[in-house]
Amino acid sequence: MKPVEIKEFGQLPDGQMVYSYLLKNKHGMMVEFISYGAVMRSCVLPGNQGLDVVLGFDRLEDYLASMNMENPPYFGSIVGPFAGRIQQGVFSLNNKVYQLSQNHGSHHLHGGIDSFSRALWIAKPQTAEQSITLKYVSTVGTDGYPGEITSTLTYSLTDDNELKMNYKAESTEDTIINVTQHHYWNLGGHDQSVENQSIQLNATHFLDKNTDNIPTGNFEQFCEKPFNDLTTGLRSGLDHTFVISDQSEIQASLSHPTNGWKMLVKSNQPAAHLFIGCGLPENLNGKQGVSYHATSGVCFEMQNFPDAPNHEHFPSCVLRKDEVYENNTIFHFVNNDHV
Repeated sequence: MKPVEIKEFGQLPDGQMVYSYLLKNKHGMMVEFISYGAVMRSCVLPGNQGLDVVLGFDRLEDYLASMNMENPPYFGSIVGPFAGRIQQGVFSLNNKVYQLSQNHGSHHLHGGIDSFSRALWIAKPQTAEQSITLKYVSTVGTDGYPGEITSTLTYSLTDDNELKMNYKAESTEDTIINVTQHHYWNLGGHDQSVENQSIQLNATHFLDKNTDNIPTGNFEQFCEKPFNDLTTGLRSGLDHTFVISDQSEIQASLSHPTNGWKMLVKSNQPAAHLFIGCGLPENLNGKQGVSYHATSGVCFEMQNFPDAPNHEHFPSCVLRKDEVYENNTIFHFVNNDHV
């Protein structure tokens, strides 16, 4: 197997170089990442069609500009230190009240102004397999978070067409953390719509939320048994946190109606946040000259519950200074017509 292919992708305004990293398995599946935002820029499935199933941009400048939009799409990026919304950007920890940056109206969203999605990660290719490890250190007080948070993310591509993500974090002080990935998937290709594709979820409930998309703390019934089908629900505006019923099983899947591809998702996280196009502008210029729209892709954000610091009955999001946070998520691509 050839080593990870490394290329220059562009320069940040401060002159720092951003690199791209290409992983490829023996079947020809290829996944590309860049060090800005630890973004996954492309995912090409095996076969002769060159089917690229994630949304993205061709230039670094477009990624930078997109993060300055009123509603940034976070194409392919790692989201943290805390994914989702925190009401008013306020939480209490160890009898102290913390005020985070308010970057979404009066609320805190996806880690704030200087989030992981906007950071330059330092990458180190791994020699044992097709994998790349990226590291980022967030200094004390960034966006109001306590502690210096050291994060590492390893992307691995197996010969079983599995994309594995292993995220770890440690902090010099007690803090809160909830990291996820913001990849927009489309098994028909990034130039198509996901409207005719189907989702199944290993979930029976989802989080109730208010008009600002903040969880109320209540749970709404989604279905009577896990793996309910969302075939009729793939419309712009899907933006819900589903409570995973069994972490030992496949938590979610995305299926294409005609080409045979299916993506199976497994994670150690308690929730799957599904998102389609909310706030995404029409005719956003993406890679290869494609104009993206509200139903161009669907996000499977495997994570903890949004606003978890403010709801005692939600799974804890506290990272103690002597602990290690870990998020393991696998995207497995299967097709009977391909290896």
